Amino acid sequence: MAGEAEPQRQARGRQRAGRILDAADGLIRRDGQVGLSLQQVAEAAGIPPASLYHYFPTPQALLTGLAQRYIAVFETLAAREMDHGGLTSWSDLCARHAETALGFYHEHPVAMRLFLGPESGWEIRHADLAANRRIGGIYYRKLIRHFAVAESAALEQAMVIAVSISDAIWAMSFARTGEVEPAMAREALRARLAYLRLYVGEYVEKRARPLEPAA
Repeated sequence: MAGEAEPQRQARGRQRAGRILDAADGLIRRDGQVGLSLQQVAEAAGIPPASLYHYFPTPQALLTGLAQRYIAVFETLAAREMDHGGLTSWSDLCARHAETALGFYHEHPVAMRLFLGPESGWEIRHADLAANRRIGGIYYRKLIRHFAVAESAALEQAMVIAVSISDAIWAMSFARTGEVEPAMAREALRARLAYLRLYVGEYVEKRARPLEPAA
């Protein structure tokens, strides 16, 4: 029985933390700002404040937890298999990534505010930059897998920087209008591709078949 109790407690803990994050997400979506009080979130989640403090002792810890949950989704989306037959140019990889990320932002305005807005604080910015490193690495491996490009640490770093270039331009648009305008989305992609062409070149041969993923 004792062996079963701990997994059950952990499952209940994850469920309660999820309820708290859902409540915070709903409040930010409703009010259009990230400035939340823990008391307010506890009431929305229907739990005692002491329970909330156990999981998220400060408002910043709560926002960071919410950001980490969104980051996990972004990384899952980035890791999805790419249709090799649907690719014509290496730039398609960047275009698909931008389209997927912006689609997610439009469906989840709280994520857009957390990552592109100015209010979230350095902890979330730091987590976002770390996620960009991982996502840039994912797209670097996709580039190698689908196109005849030599492996290069410099190219991998360039893919990471390219992700952050998009983020910076999207943030400019968000600061101006509260959304990523289509024209600015196009500008972000142009800037990203122009930078990567310094490392990849204009034309790269597509592989006949994608390489097998590394074990």
